[in-house]
Amino acid sequence: MTNTTKSIGTTGSYSDAVSTTRAAIGGELTSVNKWQKAGTACLGHFGSEIMMREIKAQFIADAILPELNKSHRDAMAKELPRKGSADFVAFVGAHGAQAWETANQAKKDARSTCDTMFNRVVSYAFPKDKKESAPTPTKTKIVELINDAIKKVQKDKTPDYDATTLIAQLQAALTTASK
Repeated sequence: MTNTTKSIGTTGSYSDAVSTTRAAIGGELTSVNKWQKAGTACLGHFGSEIMMREIKAQFIADAILPELNKSHRDAMAKELPRKGSADFVAFVGAHGAQAWETANQAKKDARSTCDTMFNRVVSYAFPKDKKESAPTPTKTKIVELINDAIKKVQKDKTPDYDATTLIAQLQAALTTASK
């Protein structure tokens, strides 16, 4: 399945995408420049996020797993019997239930790390468009706060203050803030 020369996207090869991703993972996790290069190489080869996600397992095996620490690589390489199967019963009989649980948790941790790294590369290759949201005016925030305060006073079953007067004052403030 490894495509080392042919490009799916517009430019770049699979080997470029793999090598730049390995460099990014192998380096410091905070080195944004390497992650950007990996994202650019993946964008050039795959062309779309859908295409990249279609070969996620192969990409993880080629680019991400070799750069992870030895414990993660060992956990992913270890075959574990399915819980409840005859092989599982034999495994537990030979090694104990805790050994299976420990190995299974290590495998889950390794998968999670691989998925995190894959999603990081995808986010650099295909960044989501950030929508510009209009800042909420101060007037709107004040009105919302006053409305929330009125609701809280109305819900208070046993107030230790004059709830009627407080609600009247909050409604007067709301009227002033709404002008």
